[in-house]
Amino acid sequence: MTGIVVGVNYFVDASHVISSRSQEEMAKLSLEGSIVAVPENYNERIYQMAVLNRMPSIPETVVVGASRGMFLGSEITGFDNLYNSCISGACLEDYYAILGLYRQRFSQYPERVILEVSPWVFFRYNPEIRWTEIYSYRIIAEKLYEELNHRKPEIQAAEKDPGSSRGQPFYSRENPYFSLPYFQYNCETLRRKGLDAFRGDPAHVSTDPSEAAEYPDGSMRYPASQENANEERLAMVKASSGPVTYENADKMADVDPEKSGAFEALVRDLLDRGTEVIFYLQPFSVRQCWFSLDENMNPGFSLAETYLLGFAAANGIKVVGSYDARQYSVNDEYFMDSIHPDRDGTQIVWTTDYCEESAEPAPQF
Repeated sequence: MTGIVVGVNYFVDASHVISSRSQEEMAKLSLEGSIVAVPENYNERIYQMAVLNRMPSIPETVVVGASRGMFLGSEITGFDNLYNSCISGACLEDYYAILGLYRQRFSQYPERVILEVSPWVFFRYNPEIRWTEIYSYRIIAEKLYEELNHRKPEIQAAEKDPGSSRGQPFYSRENPYFSLPYFQYNCETLRRKGLDAFRGDPAHVSTDPSEAAEYPDGSMRYPASQENANEERLAMVKASSGPVTYENADKMADVDPEKSGAFEALVRDLLDRGTEVIFYLQPFSVRQCWFSLDENMNPGFSLAETYLLGFAAANGIKVVGSYDARQYSVNDEYFMDSIHPDRDGTQIVWTTDYCEESAEPAPQF
């Protein structure tokens, strides 16, 4: 039985935690200047490692954060020499891992770092622990975290809240070769895809706007049905009727001092080494703001924004955006869902706060 489990997990590897072949192929195509199709369930953290290992030089500007920052590419920001290293569900430890990867690869940080900061980054019981799945990625995060905080991050923190199981990876603390949950997942993939499951997801250049893709600058193209405004998308955005529950954000009632302390340690290290830091706060939909902010169903959101504005002001950091979409000329038609503005919405937010209010000259498009 053990041999079967290992064999299926190794040869199917549906979440790409054992082999990085697909991600290496994607990285090669992307750095050659191609728009690369995003295969089903590819491992974004492995992909970031593959890209950094192939980068010939460090970009001047790097975007770090979660999916809410994935539209921040050269076209929107105006920074030509930019790479977007955002990954889905990024938590504070992912910030450490990604910036640690740049420091390890180039012995320095980029000249400018745009940090997409969602409020649940400061939630003590944030259940996101995908950063622990890849050993080398985890070690880089822990090494930089320990250097700046004199302790390792508390990986098991999510388990201390009995209601925080949502969002945890199904094999997060198991060896993927021997994991029975991963075996079950791979068997389900085999059932759905047949022999194609053994072939993986070969990387290819994307010419079809209906599929998700990575641009050469690392920013994301979502499928046309999500990225382009339409009635079905708008109906889904307006269907929101309560707090944001992503990453257990409905249970976040404060800004955790350990999380904020580790965040500040990383930002200060960037500043001390001469890196310009910009905080990017992506808005929530207008309808969602009524529940989360007006009705205070997500009390941690306002607290997180107030904290970030105060910390930024004390350290001379530019802040672009706000969690409140009503500060901008965007309505629910500019949202893909309640927590993700589309490309046009992101452009409006960036242009309003960076280009129009910055004391510095606006970036050249």
